[in-house]
Amino acid sequence: MPSQYVTALAEALLAEPSAGVVGVYLHGSAVLGGYTQRGSDIDVLAVIAEPTDVAVQERMRDRLIAAAKQWPESALEMSVITAATAAILGDCPFELHVTVNGDEVRSALGAGQGGDPDLILHAEVCRRHGLAVYGPPASEVFAPVPEQRLLRAVHDEVRWGPEHGHLSYAVLNACRALRFATDGVLCSKLDGGEWMLARRREEPVIRQALADQRKGVARPMLAEANRFVGRVLDELTRQLEPRVDRDATATAILPPELDAEP
Repeated sequence: MPSQYVTALAEALLAEPSAGVVGVYLHGSAVLGGYTQRGSDIDVLAVIAEPTDVAVQERMRDRLIAAAKQWPESALEMSVITAATAAILGDCPFELHVTVNGDEVRSALGAGQGGDPDLILHAEVCRRHGLAVYGPPASEVFAPVPEQRLLRAVHDEVRWGPEHGHLSYAVLNACRALRFATDGVLCSKLDGGEWMLARRREEPVIRQALADQRKGVARPMLAEANRFVGRVLDELTRQLEPRVDRDATATAILPPELDAEP
């Protein structure tokens, strides 16, 4: 992953005078140790001072896409949020999302949109492991996300995987989610798979997923992979329930933002 690429993204955002950039942070597999050229996106989360209007969001989008296209071999997933969102996620509002993968470009302006629950895990990975490309250390910008909210987020991400992702994503995401629920570690998909494989060597689908991830192979979901993810979801749910009981009385109800389905 060329360091010039990430620097160019920060410079593109800084070139928009109305953005008020606080910091630009590299997160995801590039900082967690599981980055592969073929199988990984470059994940970036930028923080700006205040909410922006559509015109500013469009200019930020255009600058970032132009910068990303200078490195067509590198897939980008980038979000822009405000400092207030970094400090208190609330319903996860965002200013801009941009994904660039070769000729495939997608973007979403935050104006008029609902929140993005993916930001829950992105923000926490930034806080713990994010690399500041520009601005102060991530730990000074991102507030800790409550444990129960993180647990719900990883559970929902695992549930999302089989229907929307390919085999290596769904299987390895399930592995790293269970690792987080077990010992509180947020890790890459590769590290999650290796962690699970050390405990369940009888699961050949984990070996397949690890091999696919390293080679950048997007294999369709197989029945064996669906069964594995289903078993992990069941186990993850069982691990979540005792934690809820420890943090509240047996008759308490979770707050609406945690209890509601995504």
